[in-house]
Amino acid sequence: MDTSPWASTLAIVIPALASVAAAWVARARPDDEEDVAEMPAAPPQPSGTWQVSPEMYRWFEEQMKGLHTRVRAVEDDLRTAESKLVEAQSRGDRTDRLLSLALVHIGHQDERLLAAGIPLVPMDPELIAARDSR
Repeated sequence: MDTSPWASTLAIVIPALASVAAAWVARARPDDEEDVAEMPAAPPQPSGTWQVSPEMYRWFEEQMKGLHTRVRAVEDDLRTAESKLVEAQSRGDRTDRLLSLALVHIGHQDERLLAAGIPLVPMDPELIAARDSR
């Protein structure tokens, strides 16, 4: 049983990063057929002029509104993923601290019982090694 702080942190961070990456890849996956079907064709422009028709301007505005909405959704998803990652890291840190305190407490109890002359049941070698490494 490895109670190294790095191992504990990695055990939490790696799955969190994997889920963030999977969400990002799923969100960023190109759905060309759907995008083409959803986007209406631009209205025709008067030929031989640089003037933009009101229809073209409205079409462009609609496209930009849709783009901004999608960008906001991606940014919100990213913020949510970051907050979940920070929460997972803090939970890992708390768990590591509690485990180390528990091992120290076990060590003190063992010392008291041995001092009182009470024989101890042998502890798992991995727990002994983890306790003594602190």
